[in-house]
Amino acid sequence: MHGAQPDSRPGIRRRWKALALLGLLAALLHVGALSGLDWAWPQREVPPLPAPAMQVRAMAGLPPALAARPAVQARAEPAPAAVAPVAQRPSAVVRQVVPATAVRVAASPPPTPEPAASATEDSIPHYRTQPPPAVTLRYELQRGLFRGQGELQWRPGTDGYELRLEGRVAGLAVLTQVSRGGFDESGLAPLRFTDRRVRRPLSAANFQREAGKITFSGPQTDYPLHPGAQDRLSWMIQLGAIVAAEPGFSAAGAKVVLFVSGAHGDAGVWSFVSLGPDAVESRAGSVAAVKFRREPRGPYDTTVEVWLDPQRHHLPVRASLRAGPNDDGLDLRLQDMDFSP
Repeated sequence: MHGAQPDSRPGIRRRWKALALLGLLAALLHVGALSGLDWAWPQREVPPLPAPAMQVRAMAGLPPALAARPAVQARAEPAPAAVAPVAQRPSAVVRQVVPATAVRVAASPPPTPEPAASATEDSIPHYRTQPPPAVTLRYELQRGLFRGQGELQWRPGTDGYELRLEGRVAGLAVLTQVSRGGFDESGLAPLRFTDRRVRRPLSAANFQREAGKITFSGPQTDYPLHPGAQDRLSWMIQLGAIVAAEPGFSAAGAKVVLFVSGAHGDAGVWSFVSLGPDAVESRAGSVAAVKFRREPRGPYDTTVEVWLDPQRHHLPVRASLRAGPNDDGLDLRLQDMDFSP
């Protein structure tokens, strides 16, 4: 008789345990890497601007009484309160001084765009705006080797607006940004911007309109609240609303200047220069978009590229943000657009 064969089952079980341990280690490394996913990098080498006079510049076509009224009124609560908004229509040019009654401004011929130039401290203009209707945009999200889904929800209404961006990779929520506010003569008027990342606490920027400053939940720094100031999410709608109201800014070389604040004590001037028509490939086919670029003002400042769709309210069909030459960046590319309420 032959001797009994050794039982190989313990060896198989050890191999399976080793494979399971390696799988768990890979998953932990994957989650750890996703925690570095970033949308709003710190703004560096951008000094704060001097506090502006809180008044509305007189515009052609505005009644004298409206032009003389202040853009904001005082409130005692340091945390932002609701701004009286106006109901948005795709074809309406929004003009409201908070909290006065909305005034519709007749469309005027678009101005001749100025050539691209460096933004100076006193060169933030006052723009007409035409915000889009409610919409949900779904994107393919990519940061380095990681791919996932991003969803941008724009919800304007009679009691203000909410703009929300959520990013997921492998089913894990890696990014949630929310901008809430109202509308004034400069378009979107943010009140609070929050930024939450995986394994990081929520950070916030508060637009204290009665005090004329932007403050933060963490850093003790603050910035002057300039008319038309945006946060690092609301600019995606504000830029398109400006170009929708003044199509001349689509021309190559035209420039739109915004003051943009993040949630981590960072804020500064963003100058968007139009690069003219540039097609974007999406699941729905090629989109004849207009490309804008924001050049960095320092080695680790944020470079932004965004493509707006003139046929769909100048909404962003693609956006790319990078902080420095060695950063993987964050890229959003449109998958579909839904105008259902």
